[in-house]
Amino acid sequence: MSPRLQPLFTIGYEKAALGDVLTTLQTAGVELLIDTRAVAASRRAGFSKRMLAASLEEKGIRYLHLQKLGTPAEGRAAARSGNYALLWKIYDRHLATP
Repeated sequence: MSPRLQPLFTIGYEKAALGDVLTTLQTAGVELLIDTRAVAASRRAGFSKRMLAASLEEKGIRYLHLQKLGTPAEGRAAARSGNYALLWKIYDRHLATP
């Protein structure tokens, strides 16, 4: 008997309200949100690590921050400058690390 595969969802929050993101996660049946941001801080209300984790907990959704999966600083700089070819090169190299 093969193990039951769990679906994997992705979600972004740019221009979204926290309440809308939480509702979307609940509607999809998400039980665990894995935050892969290298820097789990945000200028957007409610999306910094502690506040997001607390809001998720109130909705019965667990939170796990896996910082090392986030885009390295030089990749974020490349993205800010619009150099997406360099961003993907940096991120591909990053994903190949243990």
